[in-house]
Amino acid sequence: LKNKTMKGLSIVGSSRANGERDKNDFYPTPHYVVKELLKREKFEGEIWECACGEGDICEVLIDYGYKIRSSDLIDRGYGIKEDFFMSNYKSDNIITNPPYKNALEFILEAKKKSRKKIAMFLKTVFLESEKRKLMFQDTEFPLKKVYQFSKRVTLYKGGVKMKNSGMIAYAWFVWDKEHKGKPLIDWI
Repeated sequence: LKNKTMKGLSIVGSSRANGERDKNDFYPTPHYVVKELLKREKFEGEIWECACGEGDICEVLIDYGYKIRSSDLIDRGYGIKEDFFMSNYKSDNIITNPPYKNALEFILEAKKKSRKKIAMFLKTVFLESEKRKLMFQDTEFPLKKVYQFSKRVTLYKGGVKMKNSGMIAYAWFVWDKEHKGKPLIDWI
């Protein structure tokens, strides 16, 4: 039964070698995921990657010519060590793959610290929840678009590749202060 349980955990994309999520929810973002966002969205001004990990998102943004600020609560040798929630810094835009267990809190904080746009890489199931419904109905910093990945994205615990293939659906969620109307959905 243990082997079936571990295989099941692997199949759903958790990459849990011991049945536990990474302590700090560190699942690096594949470069192609960021490139797909940048094919569809343009960002004016500086971008803050506030959960930068080892710089996976940042490196793509730099390659595309964006000015970035990178920080993370955990020092992984990239960016500055900083608690996003304690920082007084503000930026034009925020792009990140937040720790999923704190995703709502990251979005609410980003809405206070971003002047233009926010892009968060999240599980598609993030759309579900009575707790998040009010945040999605915000008209001051509204959800503009959800870019749903047609092919499942595999994220690896701590960036260590395993045999598994992701079974969790992911999307980019983009908020834009200038957006008027209902959010739209598009596919990658």
